[in-house]
Amino acid sequence: MKNELTVNSSAVATPHKHAAASAQAMLERGGNAVDAAVAAVLALCVVTPSSVGIGGYGGSMVVYLAEQRRVAALDFDSRCPLKYAPELFADPAAANFGYLAVSVPAVVAGLDKALREFGTVSFADAAEYAQKIARQGFSLDTKLKRQLEDWRGRTDEVSLRAHFPDGKIPEARQLWVQKDLAALIGILRQQGPAALYHGDVPRRIVQQVTAHGGILCEEDFSSYQPTLVEPIHVNYRGFDIFTPPPPSGGITSLEILKTLEQFDVKGMQPWGAEYLHVLAEAIKLAWADRARFLGDPEFTEIPMEQLLSSESAAARAKKIPLDAATHPVTAADDLGAHTVNVCAVDRHRNIVSLTATQGYLFGSQVVIEGLGLVLGHGISRFDYVAGSPNASAPGKRMHHNMSPTIIMRNGKPYRVFGMPGGPKIVNVATQLIVNSIDFGQSPGAAIMAPRIHSEGGEPLLITNSAKDAMAKLEQMGHRLQREQTVGGPANMIEIDGDRLITASGNGLGAIASIQ
Repeated sequence: MKNELTVNSSAVATPHKHAAASAQAMLERGGNAVDAAVAAVLALCVVTPSSVGIGGYGGSMVVYLAEQRRVAALDFDSRCPLKYAPELFADPAAANFGYLAVSVPAVVAGLDKALREFGTVSFADAAEYAQKIARQGFSLDTKLKRQLEDWRGRTDEVSLRAHFPDGKIPEARQLWVQKDLAALIGILRQQGPAALYHGDVPRRIVQQVTAHGGILCEEDFSSYQPTLVEPIHVNYRGFDIFTPPPPSGGITSLEILKTLEQFDVKGMQPWGAEYLHVLAEAIKLAWADRARFLGDPEFTEIPMEQLLSSESAAARAKKIPLDAATHPVTAADDLGAHTVNVCAVDRHRNIVSLTATQGYLFGSQVVIEGLGLVLGHGISRFDYVAGSPNASAPGKRMHHNMSPTIIMRNGKPYRVFGMPGGPKIVNVATQLIVNSIDFGQSPGAAIMAPRIHSEGGEPLLITNSAKDAMAKLEQMGHRLQREQTVGGPANMIEIDGDRLITASGNGLGAIASIQ
């Protein structure tokens, strides 16, 4: 397929050519998969600031360590500011955009932790390419130009001037130079990533945030730490699936998968009405559990073993009518893709999927003067509904959707994948696994196949590529909302002995190192 590349050494799947170049530079100098993935994400912090940034609110990572033959995971989710008070968010819309929506930036701490635990190069080395393109500039594409124009209408004058001192956004195909961001990356390279969390940099961030009504404080920065976590895992038809635990979103993907295991999916027509119906109903049941149970496990008890058990899966399967749709009240909400993912495999067969985010496009919409730093809006990821396990509280992590995943077969890595897409990540991750295992699709075909999405109710979002099933689904009582795409472009790499099959949903980033 056009979006696939087969190689024999190392491979990286990214959403942008500059991220691919940054990753390849790491591999060519002898770095491993984690080095490459971190370098790629740092480049993305410069060239896709709408989706991820140095000030992004967080992310998660799953990694296979070849020498140890084990899977590990890293959580670098943000935390609610220590000065949080419920009365500040009597109108939940205050959590979406602006200075109140800001939580502590966690991306830099997470990437640094990934390098220190699993990488071989320094943060300074990994960030070299990112600083270079921030300082020298890169050609603004039409997509980012359009996003920046939208951002201009949402942001404040201080933030606009922080990005564009003359108030003018460059035209498409013109260079965008980010001198302040380049200088900030230079500080982090020279003084270490801790400079974002201690001293003058966080002080400057806090000053601007609090001056405009935000609640971030210096202690939020100094107390922040990313966390090594044990991945959660299920066996699905003989394959072992690994993803980070809550507050990452993959537990819902695995719950849907275990429900599907109760059905003969392989015997169903790929992306036919029977399969899509069962999938939709399994999604609805899992999302009901998500709303009931999922939040920060430091604050709320999550019955993970129960949710992922075969017994619970069998009980859920019995609730699924085979010929009629159910209609819970919650409907899908299509906000588009606003996150980045990088997958990498090195010559030693270390494997990583790394996902990081601003939140929605440009996060809080706030940019810090003199630093060129877009701040994420982690506060928006809490639920402002009484009794929710994902309700906000001081120091609490927000439940999110990022679900980087590794599939193992017979104790060996088989595929690694990840994607952007907000809440759709959770459901699409399940579908990528089914496409890989039940339908036997190649990586490129698996990520381009038809998709559906529901957040517990209907209408179902469904890609136009599933047109052959639509009429029958409607006859079964489903309400459909047709979309050109559902979820963001995924990255996937298959490990087949000495051969790597790399796929990127937008075709820009499948690369091989020269080794």
